[in-house]
This record gives sequence, C-alpha cells and structure tokens, in this order.
Amino acid sequence: NEKDVWGNVIASSVDGILLMNNEMSPEVFELIQYTPVPVIFVNGISRRKTFGSVGINYEKCGYEITKQMIERGNKKITFVSTIHPYLVNELMVKGYIKAMEEASLEPDLIKTTGALDQNEKDFSDYLDKKVPEVVLAVRDSMAISFMNIAQKRGIKVPDELQVIGFQNTRYSQLSYPKLTCVDTPIYEIGNVAMSELTTLMKDDAEKKPSHIIVDYKVIWRD
Repeated sequence: NEKDVWGNVIASSVDGILLMNNEMSPEVFELIQYTPVPVIFVNGISRRKTFGSVGINYEKCGYEITKQMIERGNKKITFVSTIHPYLVNELMVKGYIKAMEEASLEPDLIKTTGALDQNEKDFSDYLDKKVPEVVLAVRDSMAISFMNIAQKRGIKVPDELQVIGFQNTRYSQLSYPKLTCVDTPIYEIGNVAMSELTTLMKDDAEKKPSHIIVDYKVIWRD
C-alpha cells in the first residue's frame, strides 16, 4: 500500500522526492509531513502548503478554455470530472464554473469514475436527457468515451457536439475524430521540478517550497 511504499522510499536514504501522483491518502499525508527530505509534487498540487509543486495554472486553464468556447457562440457546455475529489480537477471545475457564471450560463457538471463501463453508463444516461454543444473532460479517456457514445446515437462530432480533453495523451490522436486537448508540457514540468528540488536539497538553501506555474497550450484537432 501507499504507506509501505513511502516508508521504503524514506528508508532508502534519498535526498529528495519528486511525487508524481494526483493525490495521496490522509494517512500518507500524515507520514509525509515528517519526511526529512524536500518533496515536490509534479503536475499536481499538495493540499498542504508545506510542499512545493510544479504544474500549470489548473483553475485558469479551466476558465480560459471554457471562455473561449463561449466566445465561439456555445452556451450548452458540460464539464466531466471525477467522483474522487482530486485537487487539480477541483481547480479546473472552479475555473469552468467561473467562466459560465460570468456569461450568465448554467454550469453543467458530470462526475464519474475512471472505469470505462461506468463512464459509458453515466454518459448514456446523460444523453438520454440532453445533448450539450461542448463537453470538456478532465481525462482523455472520458472525453473519447463520451464522444463514442454520442456518435453511436447519431450525434455528429464536431458539427453538433465538440469535445475537448485535458491530458493530450496518445489516445487523443487515435480517436475518430482526433481529440482537441489542453496540452500539459510534461517534459518542461519535469525539468523545472528537478531544478527546484535540487535547490531545496542543498544544505545551505534557505528557499521555501513554492508552487511554480508552467505555460500550457491547446492542441486544436478535428
């Protein structure tokens, strides 16, 4: 389990830790705060200010892509997130809601699991009631799943329904049509995170952990 893995890492006498995980359990967080070495969250954010992180501005990202779709004339914009309250996803949802409310539009949020069969059921049930103009999904798998179910129902993508993911995994180019995505610059995030961790690991460093923002871009596809 997480607690054992973390214990083994600390026992191996590492000088610093890059943590590539969206969230960790409360039990592990209790353990982390006594970690004798610096910890940097990579493409994620800690709920405790004790730890540094490197990633994109998730709230701004959710806000800007939603606003851009509104400016293109769309009003029925749905956001698909996870049932589990990952902080990164919560921030993207917050940005989405802000953009919708500024335009006097009603936010429409779907929360589902990472399980494909559950996604398909949730999306199918949703489409029984209404068809949005735009769907924004925190995971490419969710975006593509929604798109596939919509197309099986005869809904034309992108003519009737536009779909956008927030990961830009390789699956985005294997879907049909190819998926438009917010692209997170993973290489740059890793590079900056390592540089920040190296600084914190120096014995004479007085630098406190901080949240470093890296620019993102939107990859427009079909």
